[in-house]
Amino acid sequence: MRNAILVDYDVSDDWEYKVGIEAVTGENWELWKCITHRLQSSKIKVLIRYAITFLFAFNVFIYRNKYKRIIAWQQFYGLALAFFCKFFHVKKYPEIYIMTFIFKKDKNKLFSKFVKYSVDPKYIKRLIVLSDSEKEFYSKNLGIDESIFHCTRIGVKDETKTIKQVNTSKYYLAVGRSNRDYRFLRNAWKKEYGKLIIINDSYKEEKKDGIISLKKCYGCDYLQMVANCYAEIIPLKDKNIASGSLSFLQAMMFSKPVIVSNNITVRDYIVSGYNGLIIENDNRELENALTKLEDPMIYQEIAANARKEYETKYSELILGKDIGRMILS
Repeated sequence: MRNAILVDYDVSDDWEYKVGIEAVTGENWELWKCITHRLQSSKIKVLIRYAITFLFAFNVFIYRNKYKRIIAWQQFYGLALAFFCKFFHVKKYPEIYIMTFIFKKDKNKLFSKFVKYSVDPKYIKRLIVLSDSEKEFYSKNLGIDESIFHCTRIGVKDETKTIKQVNTSKYYLAVGRSNRDYRFLRNAWKKEYGKLIIINDSYKEEKKDGIISLKKCYGCDYLQMVANCYAEIIPLKDKNIASGSLSFLQAMMFSKPVIVSNNITVRDYIVSGYNGLIIENDNRELENALTKLEDPMIYQEIAANARKEYETKYSELILGKDIGRMILS
């Protein structure tokens, strides 16, 4: 029997997350890749992404009997696979593990029904979340027992050997798509704060002095923007939804201070004033955080602590080993 990881972007065979899992489980893991992470900027692209997702998952479903365990790095691949297993009432299926599970009640009732239908403990072995509080939250929302959830901390690849900071004009950076409150950030931003660059391929640009919006910035170009920025700002919207961790961990990897909205996950990663700054979505709190980062001593201390926290806790290798131990437990 074989094992597989379903991923939505290109990774190498020596991917540290995979290496960590293999080191703990003592088994080989194949990579099934379906590159869909850029299909987000329009409704047509989103529909295409859903179509590709279901076709990809159905292909995995056809070969399911050859696999003992399947991890969905992209959660929708795992949900779609579980959907097919349940819909066709199959008796033989692999253990399905779904990484970084996120669910919020959506205006799209059909999509919400799909998630609730697919999240069946009979077919899904574990739903992996990023904070302990999410277990209770999702358990109540989905009507399933908390025992299906496993809490871990996300890990990101260390890119500092290949992506180096280049001296540019000073700018703050806001990135990410899920659960972002760019309206708050735009309205709170003042020209005297300097330049703010927002990277989001689905953000509806509202022009304002001091703010630049980039819709197409991926891969190495995106990481270079993070490496060159002065600091990163992650304005989160819903306090009950885990999000933003990948973005602010990438900033911490590059020794960049982060200003991030308070929610149920943030404090699992950031101690405000130590390795980042946590704020409520309030104009005054944002201004106070920006003022603190203008102090060179505070800035350097937070930047150094951010990198130290990343190195000791949040690498992809550490994440892979944690998932490997969960599988064997």
